Amino acid sequence: MLPEAEKLQFLKKTELFSELPETELKSICQIANEVAYPADTTLFEEGDEGDSLYLMVDGEVSIIKAGTEVLFFNEKGYCLGEIALIDNKPRSATVKTVKSTQFLRITRHDFYNAMAREPRIGSGMFRVLNDKIRRDLEIQMSAIRKEVAQEESMRLAAEVQQSLLPNQEISHPYVSSAGYCQPANSVGGDYYDYLSLPDNSIAIFLGDVMGHGYHSAMVAAMTKSCLQTQIPFDASVPEVMKAITRVIEGSRTFIYMTCCYLIIHPDNRFEFANAGHPQMLLYRGNNSEPLELESTFMPVGFARFCESEQYYSTEVEWHSGDLLVLYSDGITEACNPDAEMYGLERFKALISEKRHLSPMKIKTEILSDLRVYQQDESTTDDITLVVAKFL
Repeated sequence: MLPEAEKLQFLKKTELFSELPETELKSICQIANEVAYPADTTLFEEGDEGDSLYLMVDGEVSIIKAGTEVLFFNEKGYCLGEIALIDNKPRSATVKTVKSTQFLRITRHDFYNAMAREPRIGSGMFRVLNDKIRRDLEIQMSAIRKEVAQEESMRLAAEVQQSLLPNQEISHPYVSSAGYCQPANSVGGDYYDYLSLPDNSIAIFLGDVMGHGYHSAMVAAMTKSCLQTQIPFDASVPEVMKAITRVIEGSRTFIYMTCCYLIIHPDNRFEFANAGHPQMLLYRGNNSEPLELESTFMPVGFARFCESEQYYSTEVEWHSGDLLVLYSDGITEACNPDAEMYGLERFKALISEKRHLSPMKIKTEILSDLRVYQQDESTTDDITLVVAKFL
């Protein structure tokens, strides 16, 4: 608790009450209640009704506009929340404590009564508001600069993420492909790649990192780096999966990734591992129902909570004319305006109907049907698709 003498000296040094005689300052002391908040406490949020003003005795606060921290203040005597008392409008910004902070708090009712008794409080308010105009301009300019910087950062991150994807499709004597990746936001956590192996084999990787923001995109970038480092040494399915697991589990924060990794060999076979990812769909000849190559392992990153996975590959024959489709759940879980999912059955039926087409045309048909189904409903998850046809 501040002794009354210290409280008087504090009030006398504030812009709001500096012109008041000591007798009136003593009455202000009676209505200025001490309050203290620990770090990371919200005093009030943008849009809240204003019922009190605060004078900072000690500590530090951050000013947040439209979700962005734009300024920090640790100035003793700094006045917060007075504008909402005057214009009866909602709070214009959110204020949070950066560290343990102490204030003197005066309610709207007490403040109005004090102004009625002592007009010189109005002069102090004028000085405070004049200072706030200058500071608000600074806040707005700072917010604009930060927003521009964030937009530029996200634009560069999106460019980096696009550079992770293959710059051309597979064009090989025994397989051709068509791929697509569209993040829900500027950047996302989906990633696919094609890799040429020394024995004339082709590897395909498709991963879906938890979430679809900046951090997920960085994990996807780490995964690509891992693949490029591991494959020249040992491109086998178990070793690549173990290498990716080391990268994901090496993250300081919990994050996981579902993924498929497969190697297509020229002797009419491919081998794969599916770690928590939606089943790959293999259409054979004229058979309308696909062989569903389901997950046999937990998502990469889950093993940190239990016994480590012992990865192995599953081998499947392929024949000329077969079609293999890999995808993320952003396709099957996309919703229309009635919140109904696109669904696996519709997806499989469409592929079956179009499987005679080239991979590029099949990809186009899938994305077109998905857009028609969604009816302009916004996408909430990353969408990734790889269509591979055996020749």
